[in-house]
Amino acid sequence: MNLLLVFLYAAGSVVCHQRPERSFFWDGVQFPVCARCTGLYLGGVAGLLVWWGVRWARRTRVVPLSPPKALRALVIAAIPTAISWTSGALGLWDGANLTRALLALPLGMAVGVVVAAVGTKDLR
Repeated sequence: MNLLLVFLYAAGSVVCHQRPERSFFWDGVQFPVCARCTGLYLGGVAGLLVWWGVRWARRTRVVPLSPPKALRALVIAAIPTAISWTSGALGLWDGANLTRALLALPLGMAVGVVVAAVGTKDLR
């Protein structure tokens, strides 16, 4: 395993349980984070790209995202992930890896947009 993969798996172990039955595999190699975390990170990247794409398309500043609106968006986007996690923790329903990842995408996207807004100083 090369040094980059060792670093990725070590970093993933800090934020994720990395359980094989809850992780995706690519060509027989387990992802460094579980399916839900994969959805969060992919959503985060998508949120960043959407924010920058909107800014580029308008070629002006995006309407600032106020902190109350950002918080409301994060709370609403967290609902699918919270329901998925809570129902699994309570033993009521434990979806497949793809379901966990898809339900985490909205929260990841919302976080990505907020991070991009903060980074571009458009969160006021």
